[in-house]
Amino acid sequence: MTMLVSVGMFFLPMTEVLAEEKVPRPLGVQNNDLIDDVLSDWNFTLGAGAGISPDYEGSDDYEVGGLPIIEASWRDDTFFVSSVNGIGATLLRSEHFSSGVSFNYDGGRDDGDNSALRGLGDVDDGINITAFAGLDFGKYAFGVDVTQDLSGNDKGAVVSLGADYRFTYLDDRLMFEVGPDASWASGDYMSTYFGVDGKQASRSKYNQFDADAGFKDLGLHLNAMYALDEDWTMVGGVNYTRLLGDAADSPFVESENQFSSFLSVTYSF
Repeated sequence: MTMLVSVGMFFLPMTEVLAEEKVPRPLGVQNNDLIDDVLSDWNFTLGAGAGISPDYEGSDDYEVGGLPIIEASWRDDTFFVSSVNGIGATLLRSEHFSSGVSFNYDGGRDDGDNSALRGLGDVDDGINITAFAGLDFGKYAFGVDVTQDLSGNDKGAVVSLGADYRFTYLDDRLMFEVGPDASWASGDYMSTYFGVDGKQASRSKYNQFDADAGFKDLGLHLNAMYALDEDWTMVGGVNYTRLLGDAADSPFVESENQFSSFLSVTYSF
């Protein structure tokens, strides 16, 4: 589900703080149990999420889907394994800056997902690598992700930019963040997901269309997290995206305005 991935788990730092605060290690107590010593550096999160999003980028038909949430983080995301964010590591970290890399599964696209895609063929699934960096000043945060296809499926690269303004209520148990998003896509990505080559034109109802590199979309998101207690957390969000340039002009794009929403409940320990 795209909307669950797109949230980027912005709230992970807060949930990790809650997890760390609830199991303090007693001062002066020597723990000789090797397993306890190893697990003390880890935080785990289990849960489930559901959401609604377009059938494909540019569709005006929507689908509902679910996703299990399984997170394991070692030493505040120095290394992490996630059903949402893939497998990765934070390589650089300072008071306000962090950056790293992750490997993620890309589900591609099937021409059977929607009647508008018939004749365009499937976009194969594969593996992406993402380099990420962010500045976090508490109330304000800024981030950039650069995602590159590693599967040789001509999916190219996407550069995603985002910013957040955060505010809290109910003694910091309820947190909101709102901000803009934008993404730039390479020529390979645009051709794969928005273009129509000669072979596709011959077997579909569309004329040939060349989609070039450029800014793909501009959007706005609103996310919220509510700490039900020190273990349970509810996260939800809504997103609006406006397709731009050749993405908006693609012959099989039915709507330039794209909406998505999600809701998840997690247990951290």
